[in-house]
Amino acid sequence: MAVESVTNDLYSLEHLSHRFQITPDRIAQIATDRNLKQHQISGQLYLQKNEVQQLIEELFPGINDESLGYEIPEYLQNSPDAWAETLVKMYREKFTYPASVSPSQGEFLKSLTGNIAPKNVVEIGCFTGISTIWLAAGLEQTGGAGKINSIDLFEDIIPAPPYHRAYLPNPLEYAQNSVANAQLAHRVKFHKSNSVAVGERIHEILSEPIDFIYIDGDHTKEGCEKDFLLFYPHVAIGGYIVLHDIYPEYCNWDGPRYVIDKYIKTSPHFELMEVKTSPVNYGMAVIRKVSHDKSLELRTKLKNTALWQGIKDKPLGNFIKKNIF
Repeated sequence: MAVESVTNDLYSLEHLSHRFQITPDRIAQIATDRNLKQHQISGQLYLQKNEVQQLIEELFPGINDESLGYEIPEYLQNSPDAWAETLVKMYREKFTYPASVSPSQGEFLKSLTGNIAPKNVVEIGCFTGISTIWLAAGLEQTGGAGKINSIDLFEDIIPAPPYHRAYLPNPLEYAQNSVANAQLAHRVKFHKSNSVAVGERIHEILSEPIDFIYIDGDHTKEGCEKDFLLFYPHVAIGGYIVLHDIYPEYCNWDGPRYVIDKYIKTSPHFELMEVKTSPVNYGMAVIRKVSHDKSLELRTKLKNTALWQGIKDKPLGNFIKKNIF
């Protein structure tokens, strides 16, 4: 059997060492103590994916604390709708809290798509599909033809407290099954890809402009800025851009705040509303595009040219970055 097919069910100790910030020797010792089988392939040691949870419980003793999680509102628990029943089950999973949107934040997203009734929705950062279902439930409420193109790398979720508390292999399959159980599969198309690759071929995916885009992917300054600049030109006049995690002092990410302060807050081309959220105030920004910023689009195109790549670190490039960009 080829190494590639074998390692689909395994994690190398080097990979786990990087994710957990501990030495491979420490992982090997825990595996030995817990009687976890270690596989040696081409000189590297591996653990089976289905045994990684035991390693996690040893590394993070408090990870099974049942008190951690979102409070699920009664209306959601008592709803007979398939999408609500599915969300309740998802919110009870350990990997949901706090990386997924809370029920109150989800209801806000549902209200937005339910009122705006967008035809073309793009979601950057699906995680396990909770936000996708909230968005799709709003579309279903309108009765229109609205659909979501949801983009995520869908990498295996490995605990990294405080944000990830449980192990989930193949989150794409989990998201697909959840959307199907919610009876909303006709509203959603998933893209296992980085957002740049999808953005560069958005015209192949959509024949009309984006009416609503929810950006909750790479939260670094560079990543969030790249997503905004890549997708913004494809948003219709009157369309909406929603950013999650806009308050760095709560969420510890500064990308969305950077985009708001640099491109949105003082621009005549956007209308901005910032929303404080509970139970944790990561915050959301609802941005309405009122006109095209031709200067911004031109600058973005320039950044992608070979000419710019050749001068960006030279005196002329530094002058342009300081005075124009």
